[in-house]
Amino acid sequence: MRARRMLMVVALLVSTGAVPRAAVAPDAAATAAAQRLLYSATWNAIPVAHGELTIEPATDAGEAVRLAGRAETTPILDLLWRMRDGFEATVDTAPLAPRRFVLRQHENSHRRETTVVRDDGDRRLLGEKQRPGKRTVNASTGLRAGIHDPASVSYLLRSLPPELATPQTFDVFTGTKTFRLTVRWLGDETIGALGREWQARHLALSLSLTAVEDTAGGTATSDVQTGDLWVSTDAQHLPLRLSGRTYWGWVTIQLVGRRAAFATTG
Repeated sequence: MRARRMLMVVALLVSTGAVPRAAVAPDAAATAAAQRLLYSATWNAIPVAHGELTIEPATDAGEAVRLAGRAETTPILDLLWRMRDGFEATVDTAPLAPRRFVLRQHENSHRRETTVVRDDGDRRLLGEKQRPGKRTVNASTGLRAGIHDPASVSYLLRSLPPELATPQTFDVFTGTKTFRLTVRWLGDETIGALGREWQARHLALSLSLTAVEDTAGGTATSDVQTGDLWVSTDAQHLPLRLSGRTYWGWVTIQLVGRRAAFATTG
């Protein structure tokens, strides 16, 4: 479940020299002003949740962007399962690298907060998971090529080169464990969103549900969570749609609105 939750965060952000040389940051003009993106999630075409993502330049943090988002279930789904999740993050953009990620989850009566930060020596990512009444879980991983937190890998998905000749693989540290994400380019397509047609890159995502740490320990399985992400090919690199199959049917997250947002420096 933790890996599946991470994939949802990755999609909604639909983010070290850990970036492949071919990857570049989104066009500067597209990230110069704060913007607020609104999303709707459906399960088998039934509305089940909505969310929003704010992207703004982190003017007090060098060459970086600040991301903030939230997602909540609809009143009808609240009767069965109530979710009020949110996150905030800072991602370095030159080069693209993880700096800070905080995920706050409130699902039914369960609350948890997970934090991922770089250490002062820029050598490791430090994770901490807190739950009321339970022991705090701490973990870390070395800051190396190809390692990200959920926010930085999401921003990275928007900035991959136009064509991927071969699949790209990234390790994503969620604060307690590391999962492997593979990205393949399936071509460019036309996608409808915000009342118009967009040229979009179709990316296939495959997320191993076995942690890298468990693989090293010889307890790996072949379970994989898959999804399809469409990102606009223009300078805005907007995450337009994510679709994935679950045990209970299809879940789709669609861009339904875009507004200007007030930039902050705090």
